[in-house]
Amino acid sequence: MRINLKNMCKKRTVTRKDGEQIKKLISESWDREKKIVIDFNNISIASVSFFDEAFGKLAFVYPKENLREKLSFNNIEEYDRALLNDILISRYHQKELNKKGLLKS
Repeated sequence: MRINLKNMCKKRTVTRKDGEQIKKLISESWDREKKIVIDFNNISIASVSFFDEAFGKLAFVYPKENLREKLSFNNIEEYDRALLNDILISRYHQKELNKKGLLKS
């Protein structure tokens, strides 16, 4: 499955509500798709809210290994890739702290 952000979102890649649409599509397709490719078409997102809602919150649902195997991010700007990585690392860290009871939900 390929999700083309430029076609799907147009210029709506800023808010959490914008990201929720992508997260919902990924979640609904998760069990029936072997691979989900997110194609950024070299558009610049640069929105923590969008990335966190669309992808970061998936860290609470799926193990890191599953996300790596299932999701592929193509044609993503370097700044956006760094931002996405930071968000995923932060969410997985938060998930671990929650498991250990070191962080209040």
